[in-house]
Amino acid sequence: MSNAVKLTFGYSNTDFTRDYKLSVDDSITSANIKNAILGLNSSLTGGTAGGLSAFFVADDFDPTNGVGYFTGITAAQREVTEVEYIDIEEAE
Repeated sequence: MSNAVKLTFGYSNTDFTRDYKLSVDDSITSANIKNAILGLNSSLTGGTAGGLSAFFVADDFDPTNGVGYFTGITAAQREVTEVEYIDIEEAE
């Protein structure tokens, strides 16, 4: 099985968004992802994200006008792909 999570990042004072797709371990559940996102978004809102809002910025980033700072993850999708290996050895 193969798992991935697609995250949509939102930014201040713009309609620009950015999508990231990350591979995650099979043991990571949707609940794990949700809890991590809620914690991250809370940290960004609370001002305790240690500069993360200015690290992931929008293409139209303009610090003088407060445009394009990372404000949080606005959507998430967990993708699970199951791989089936086919035995192609000839029968004896």
